[in-house]
Amino acid sequence: MPKKLLTLFLSMLLTSMLLTGCGGTENTTKQDLQYTDDAKVLNIIAGSEQQTILEQIVVPWCKSKGFTCNFVLKGSVDQSYLLKQGGGAYDVFWFASSVFEQIGDEKNVLKSVQPMFITPLVYAGWKSEMQKLGFVGRDDISVAEILSAVESHKTSAWLTNPSQSNSGATVFFGFMNYFAGNKAGVPLSKQQLNSQPVQEGITKFIRAMDQTPPSTGTLMNNCIANKEKCRTLFTYEALAIEHNKELVAKGQEPLYVVYPKESLAIADAPMGFLPHAGNANSAKEQNFHQLQQYLLSTDVQQKLLQLGRRPAGGGGLSLTGVDKTTFNPDWGIKATLRQQAITYPAPDVINAALDNYQTVYRRPVHTIYCLDGSGSMGSNGGWDQLKESSELLFDQTKARQYLLQTHPQDLTSVMVFNSDIAAGPDGSWTVEGNDPQKMRGLYDNIQAREPDGGTNMYACLQRSVELFKQQPNENRKRLIIVMTDGQSEKGNGVDQIIQSVASLGVPVISVAFGSDADVTQLNEISTATHGSVTKKDNMVDAMREATGYK
Repeated sequence: MPKKLLTLFLSMLLTSMLLTGCGGTENTTKQDLQYTDDAKVLNIIAGSEQQTILEQIVVPWCKSKGFTCNFVLKGSVDQSYLLKQGGGAYDVFWFASSVFEQIGDEKNVLKSVQPMFITPLVYAGWKSEMQKLGFVGRDDISVAEILSAVESHKTSAWLTNPSQSNSGATVFFGFMNYFAGNKAGVPLSKQQLNSQPVQEGITKFIRAMDQTPPSTGTLMNNCIANKEKCRTLFTYEALAIEHNKELVAKGQEPLYVVYPKESLAIADAPMGFLPHAGNANSAKEQNFHQLQQYLLSTDVQQKLLQLGRRPAGGGGLSLTGVDKTTFNPDWGIKATLRQQAITYPAPDVINAALDNYQTVYRRPVHTIYCLDGSGSMGSNGGWDQLKESSELLFDQTKARQYLLQTHPQDLTSVMVFNSDIAAGPDGSWTVEGNDPQKMRGLYDNIQAREPDGGTNMYACLQRSVELFKQQPNENRKRLIIVMTDGQSEKGNGVDQIIQSVASLGVPVISVAFGSDADVTQLNEISTATHGSVTKKDNMVDAMREATGYK
């Protein structure tokens, strides 16, 4: 099989991407952090929303103190699950919001948890689009008006998957509070969650979303790269500001934001310390407190303001004298918000609502998995990782741990390719619905195979087009997930195959495993289909990310 060595790759997916900032004399990228009881080492796990702050504020401070601060960016679900399992190698957990901090810290193991800053969730769109919708220059945009624009398809709207990403979850609970008729300060109850107004309202809203990427970083990058496809989106005020500065510097159109009345939701960036068994906890915790106090200091809160983050203390929603190049009214940014934020529900209600997203609220999806079963997958460890990831995705008990359950009306097809289609998708390789035994059978089929032969992912894409044409579209979304470890053979008609997929409006989410995967081919497919590419050595994480697009 032909091999191509990568020299450069900029991943479009930020969630679960590993970035490391180090103090002292050390400056390495650590793929697998190990816990150390050295008090001057702080291993930090944070959401992609915190990347800029970690790079520009936290790491320089660590260096000035002679500390080593390693940080890894993970999605909210990953952080919550890891904390439930004991916390791994991490000393500091920095969540995007209290929503996932609550469900992750069910045993109250984190100490000294405090919000570091706040940022509202906003409805944003290209300014020309927001003008068409009649939203520019107004401060009274109601939830009903936004719902009307989105649900009538006057515009396209993107939202991160609420079961995978905090920004989507925050919007999700804000709108459920609205459908429940709750005023600010009244949290959604379990009874309201199961009520007809909430179930019907949130289902209609969620199913109106055109795309639901698994992370906010991916949402922002993909939306900006696909301006014609993504006209509006729900995101953080801070990220809208951050990206607008970049867009304007390039002479491009900025995003314009509005703050939904009756549904103001706030992300509060809580940071907490996780004690580990050992004698260094006390000194480590003191160093953590130094970091926390530094971030909450007046000078740093002012720096955070310049990055579009509001102060965590009182007054964060009523700012005066702010820099209008950051809190720019021409972008719809309002320094003072004259409404009270919603109160989030109890953890059991949060968990139930996120489960419902996967099995009740979201649109059913016809997902086709194109999985590389070539001979090289046996020699590079890829096939073993594929087995592990397929068990996590198709075993419904395991899938629920990561909020990746199959919907009762989903259609799941699996194909294994080498030089041609080696297995699937007919018979036992396609499952309609979410019967646990049948879904587990998909994993069993993969488990029973051994990799061999060459690599031709285009054969799988062509067969996917045929499958979609055989199935009535009905109300199902369509999604193709490709996993490969090498450069695909190219026969005649490759361009036509890619165009056939694109003409169906089906995004292709590609996972490139190992150093020989040809991301040039995958990027070509991604660009044509408005999909995305992720490249990493941990296939389990990558396949979970890809499946998080549901």
